[in-house]
Amino acid sequence: MIHGWVKIEKFLNYLLLFLLPTQLALHLWPPFAFVFGTRIDYLSPSIYLTDVLFLTLFLFWFRKSHNKFFSFLKKKRVHVIVFMTLVVLNIIFSISIYASIYKWLKLIELALFFFYVWARGDIFKSKTALTVFLYSLILFSFVGIAQFILGKTIGGPLYLLGERNFNISTPGIALVQLFGVNFMRAYSTFSHPNSFAGYLGVGLLITFFEYSKKELIRESLGIFIICLAFLLAFSSGAFVGLFVCLIVFLFLRKKVINLKNIILLPGLFLVVSLLLPFIAGVYLRSNIGLAQDIGQRFELALGAGRVISQKFFLGEGLNTFIIGESKITQLGFYLWILQPVHNIFLLTFSETGVFGLLVVYYVLVKFFKNVFISGNSAVFLCLVFILTTGLFDHYWFTLQQNMFLFAFVAGNSFRVRA
Repeated sequence: MIHGWVKIEKFLNYLLLFLLPTQLALHLWPPFAFVFGTRIDYLSPSIYLTDVLFLTLFLFWFRKSHNKFFSFLKKKRVHVIVFMTLVVLNIIFSISIYASIYKWLKLIELALFFFYVWARGDIFKSKTALTVFLYSLILFSFVGIAQFILGKTIGGPLYLLGERNFNISTPGIALVQLFGVNFMRAYSTFSHPNSFAGYLGVGLLITFFEYSKKELIRESLGIFIICLAFLLAFSSGAFVGLFVCLIVFLFLRKKVINLKNIILLPGLFLVVSLLLPFIAGVYLRSNIGLAQDIGQRFELALGAGRVISQKFFLGEGLNTFIIGESKITQLGFYLWILQPVHNIFLLTFSETGVFGLLVVYYVLVKFFKNVFISGNSAVFLCLVFILTTGLFDHYWFTLQQNMFLFAFVAGNSFRVRA
């Protein structure tokens, strides 16, 4: 019986890993999830299939391994106290307490997933897990490629994987023009092609650096499919992310990056992010013609800067940027976009203040140091890719699939795959 449960448990863990790209969920719509009478997905408390699967597995594991969990908390008690103090203060001073409570619960769940991945190295660092992850990427890449070709979502049973129903004529859908013809960018089961490309980018880095040359050749067709889906998502931020990873990889090979200066890497991303509101202000005042998406990002960055100046220490409350932006005056068209600022550092700063930003920076430095010491190039470059794409978008901090993948990568940063 025990041996049988071990097999079932392994299967369910691999199923969770396979289903990470799904977004099937039950969405709730309390009053705080509406802005100007419009439903805002980012504010909706949602129970995802992956939430149910993970929490079930965690509770079963906790029953027999709670000593390991409490031992970890005891060892990290200072970190836990600092974190919980930030949580309580941020909620108390939040402009929307219930919205902040929901997002803090989500982050606590992700922290548990991070710990679970670390603790279950026998499963998540295995060769089988790598294979499951690869074939998950291939399947969901197929979905994205088919959408690009058809100009619409596939529908049918893919609804159970969280695919939404839309086509090339749906208002607000992401398009790309090739040779004078409009095409719908690849979405797969994600809410936007950019988040899909970000997920695939991390997947490609893990695949290329964790597989041997012989294994890469054997899986070349599947890798080609993933690469094609990545291209058809047409995400500029993801392209830049891979380019930056290439430069960092060359620096690693030349030993330019070492343990003494590793702190500068996340610091560079932080400094660039903090400069964005100033750059945005200069460009918007200069009336220089900008592409619409760039102009929107600059408007959002400028709005974040104003929030930070008003709520410097504790922010306006986790998960409240959209609520707060609707109250900011003297802003342009972005007021009606109702999206978070497209930069994870500015989003963190505006919602949790300088204290939250310092906690995030400390955690990132710890991740980078652990990965560098372990010599795990795959995870190191994944972290670089996540921070690079996080300069241009918010999905690593706001969307279920990307947040879970981030936690998965972070969990792997504390152990070399067996």
